[in-house]
Amino acid sequence: EAHGGHVVKTTGDGFHAAFATADEGLLAAIAAQRALDGAAWPATGPLRVRMGLHTGGASLRDGDYFGGSLNRAARLMAVAHGGQVVCSRATADLARDDLPGGVELVDLGEHRLRDLSRPERVFQVHAPGLTRTFAPLESLDAYAGNLPAQLSSFVGRERDVADLVRLLDEKRLVTLTGVGGVGKTRLALQVAAEALPAFADGSWLCELASVRDPTGVVDAAAGVFRVTARPGLGLEESLVAYLGDQELLIVLDNCEHVLRPVAALVTAIEVACPNVRVLATSREGLSVRGEQIFAVPSLDVPNDTTDLEVMSACEAVRLFVDRAQEAKAAFVIDAGNAEAVAQVCRRLDGVPLAIELAAARITTMNPRELAQRLDRRFRLLTGGDRAAIERHQTLRATIDWSYDLLTESERQLLDRVAVFADGCTLQAVEVVAAGDPIASDDVYELLANLVARSLVVVDDTAPDTRYRLLETIRQYGEERLAETGDVDAVRTRHCDHYTDFARVVQRHSYGREQIEWLARLAREHDNVIAAMAYALDTQDLERAMRLLCDLPSPNIQVDDVVFLDADPVLALPGAADHPGSSVALMFAGYQAWSRGDDPLASELCVRALAAERRLGRRAEAHVEMFVSALRASLATNAGALGEAADHDLEAARCARRDDLPVMAAWYLGGAANNLGWLDPETARSLAREGLALARQTGAPIAIAMNLVALGQALAPDDPDEARVLLDETMQHETAPAYEHPSLLASIAFAAALVAAWRTALRATSRAMHHQLRSGRAVPPLILGGIVNLAARGLAERLPEAAAVLQGAVVVVFQRVTPSIEGATTGTTAQPSTIADFMAGVRRDTTQLLIETLGEARVRELRAQGAVKTEDQALVYARTHIDEYLATLERAAV
Repeated sequence: EAHGGHVVKTTGDGFHAAFATADEGLLAAIAAQRALDGAAWPATGPLRVRMGLHTGGASLRDGDYFGGSLNRAARLMAVAHGGQVVCSRATADLARDDLPGGVELVDLGEHRLRDLSRPERVFQVHAPGLTRTFAPLESLDAYAGNLPAQLSSFVGRERDVADLVRLLDEKRLVTLTGVGGVGKTRLALQVAAEALPAFADGSWLCELASVRDPTGVVDAAAGVFRVTARPGLGLEESLVAYLGDQELLIVLDNCEHVLRPVAALVTAIEVACPNVRVLATSREGLSVRGEQIFAVPSLDVPNDTTDLEVMSACEAVRLFVDRAQEAKAAFVIDAGNAEAVAQVCRRLDGVPLAIELAAARITTMNPRELAQRLDRRFRLLTGGDRAAIERHQTLRATIDWSYDLLTESERQLLDRVAVFADGCTLQAVEVVAAGDPIASDDVYELLANLVARSLVVVDDTAPDTRYRLLETIRQYGEERLAETGDVDAVRTRHCDHYTDFARVVQRHSYGREQIEWLARLAREHDNVIAAMAYALDTQDLERAMRLLCDLPSPNIQVDDVVFLDADPVLALPGAADHPGSSVALMFAGYQAWSRGDDPLASELCVRALAAERRLGRRAEAHVEMFVSALRASLATNAGALGEAADHDLEAARCARRDDLPVMAAWYLGGAANNLGWLDPETARSLAREGLALARQTGAPIAIAMNLVALGQALAPDDPDEARVLLDETMQHETAPAYEHPSLLASIAFAAALVAAWRTALRATSRAMHHQLRSGRAVPPLILGGIVNLAARGLAERLPEAAAVLQGAVVVVFQRVTPSIEGATTGTTAQPSTIADFMAGVRRDTTQLLIETLGEARVRELRAQGAVKTEDQALVYARTHIDEYLATLERAAV
């Protein structure tokens, strides 16, 4: 009250206060923290209070405020630590110019809060008398998982979320049931985000909507965790074994069309995985023992429209207004349109998807017209019996209504666009969806009409604009397409388009435009997978082989790698005698290597070369080159670096023979990288040769490979030049839409050789990011090495975090090499192998930590790290690295 505010309400262990201005709120928070710090706490010790501030609009009802601004303030408070004051960018921008001397707002970067909507840039309030150093914020970024960001805010259902979080604490399986469009998925994701801190191994989403074959349920779940079949076990057994000691939440989304296989998988998980919780969404229950059904209700609809404030606080109305304002920023609910808005919400039974579709029409109809139109449509569909409408009929009526407003050509285009998975480009629509009676030249105008009617969503954040259907609309379009009998023709065009696309990408992968085209391939990941699924479903060997053979090899792809499973293709009738079988065998070899089955990978190399000799060499497939490269990777895994260099040189020879200078340069860099640990002089010669060739081609991937190899080879004799080369490498390696995980790891090692710890930390953080996302980006030995490097890079400024990482790195190393806990103090002046180098780095780190923290504290912190899972260790490392680097950047500014 001394700062112009008032307490709106208390929340048991907290206060909600409102202020007229942002700076008054900040000053009140500072004063409160100082008072708490200065108070006498004889029995309990100091009481640490976290505080979050956000500025925005809110509605007042019965002395209490409501609206998204309140939620965002609460989310900000929730990510802070006791004694910490944080605020949003909105508050910081308004308060910054009026703060007294000594008070500053420190940028903590963007963070995803648990409402899953837009990230928030968070600022910490620094003031005399306040604690300044805290652990990283407890945002979504601090936890493992794959929960996707949402494009819109989460409105209402506060009680449902709280009830479900409590249920998950008591029950191992909770199934959300309800009509399509009622918001089961959105509610499940919000609950998973709210419950995230309770699960040490995170919250994970497994989407089943696109699974057509019942056997694909296990494949989809295993894909989420990047689990492959272990020797002697089936895929489901391998997945259950992986989850056995995990403490996590799995969201199984859209189960209704695959109930039996989902029920079988959940039962297996319940039996063998005591700390795994499952949150499922389905139109009906799974009928599994111990299942807790939670029927997701529609949103509350207004009964009384006489009180505008009461009506505005109703969930359905809040959702309508929120989505209407997204479509038309000037829209407000007032006495003139309140009754019509209430009618729309009631006519749609509070079904969220129906309300969202209706609200999107606010650009072309006012609420009264919307209400009238909906009323007529319901009578048409139900024979005038309003009471007979069930919720699924209500949703269908809403979609039918939007569909019926389209022209015949617009309807046909919408149906055909339903074959795309996770969106597509305009060019793809023009190729796949065109055809009698839709001309290619008419596609854009028709698509623009569908966008305007909110049936197609536009994503313009990528270099090429993408178009996608909401999942419910896509399923609706699929049904309509099936009714026309045109499914096979459209899916065939879809398969052929993405096969042609893969061939174009492969051609451009070996030139100056490789990054642009490889990034395009990553964006079409799901469509390429869908194209292969169709070829396999129809037993079309020719199409399946063409797609597999035309796809760029995984070892040159970047970011989100498109990895097609070669085994089903090889199992098709006639595959063994197909000219592409050598390529398929080569891909199968990479597949085996990626899952750690090196003996099988080696065997498949032999079989691929034998098939090529038997069936004739396909020059464009470059099988010999890629087999040599795979053998180099296998030798590196075995620690045979000289042998690996020989294989890389053979791959470079094949590349030159096949007129692929980019790949020749890449493999020269690979050979130099391996020899840098054994014979730096020869490595420098090869790297210079590779770099000259790479610069001629202009291909960033080859330039970066040779820069890092040359930097590593120069490190012992010319560390200054090595640092220059590494800086240039990072500029290539962190360019938009391009990062190669193995190159990032190589940069980290090379930077550590010359004590360029800032560069090493940047590279390790990005490599860890890709490992967390894919689960197979970095081999275990190298992964353990970069965690080791991260500990050394943090040791001087964040010694406790470094000690925790030292404990965690042993867990990674134990999978591939004996424990190095007993390494003695000392350094290796010029390491001859990667293992020697890592052991030397660890000894240096240990010595620094013991000098700073003492041996007992180091042991205690290592023990904390040793109980972390691999993903937890990587998240922990990334959080501390990124915060440390941000601190250095702020200090530099």
